[in-house]
Amino acid sequence: MVRLLEGKAAVVTGAAQGIGYAIALELARHGADVLGCDTQAARMEAAAEAIAAETGRTCIGTGADVTLRSEVQGVVARALEEFQRIDILVNNAGILIHAPMLEMAEQDWDRIFAVNVKGCFLFSQLVGQEMVRRRSGRIINISSCSAKKATLHEGAYCATKAAILGMNRVLALELGPYGVTVNAILPGATDTEMVRSTFLTSAEIEQEWIDKTALKRLGTPADQARVAVFLASPLADHITGEAIVVSAGEMMSQ
Repeated sequence: MVRLLEGKAAVVTGAAQGIGYAIALELARHGADVLGCDTQAARMEAAAEAIAAETGRTCIGTGADVTLRSEVQGVVARALEEFQRIDILVNNAGILIHAPMLEMAEQDWDRIFAVNVKGCFLFSQLVGQEMVRRRSGRIINISSCSAKKATLHEGAYCATKAAILGMNRVLALELGPYGVTVNAILPGATDTEMVRSTFLTSAEIEQEWIDKTALKRLGTPADQARVAVFLASPLADHITGEAIVVSAGEMMSQ
C-alpha cells in the first residue's frame, strides 16, 4: 500500500469509536502518528493502543472535553510535546440529540452547539495558529448531509452541521495564504453506535434509509475515513473550502 502520510502528525477529536476511530486508524495506516481525544478517556486509550498495535505508528489516546478551552489547550500542547508538530486536524467530535423543535430543552440546544460548533472552533483556532506559524497544515471538519437537508426532529443537529460549513469556508479563506487547507466531509447515514442509538432504531427504519441511497447500502466509518486520508494527503493540495458529500447518493433522493 502507498503510504500517503508518512511522517505526518495528526489530532483527531471524538476518536474513541465510530467515524473518529476509523479516521485515526486510516491515518495511521498511511504513516501518520496520531493523538486521539474523546470524553470517554478509558475507551480512547484502549482504541489508541489497538491502532498502535495494528499499524506500528505512535498513537496516543487522551480524555478531553472539546467544549472547554483549557482541555483543548492541553490536547494541543500534548500533541506538540509528543510530535513537535501538528500537520492534520480532524474535527470529528459531535453529538446528536433528537427532539422536535417546539419541545427541545434549552440545555440540550446549548449542549449540542457547544460540542459540535464550539469544539470545532476551539480546536481550529488553537491548532490553526500553530499551522499558520509553520505555514502548512490540513484541517478536516466532519459535518453531515443534515447540513444541507431538513431531517425530522434534528433541528439543532442540522443547525450545528450547517454552522460547521460556514466556519469551514471562512477558515479556508483566512488560512489559505499560509498554506493551510480547510475542507469538510458530509457523511450520509453511517453505521455507527451514535446513529443506531438515535434514528436507525429498527430494521424497517434502516431499510428506509438504505432505499434512499443510489448504492443501496449504509455508509461505514471506513468510507468516511478514506476521504479524510485523501484530503489530508498531497493528492488534495489544490482543494480548500470544499464540502465533500459521502452518502452513497443519498442526497439525490431528497
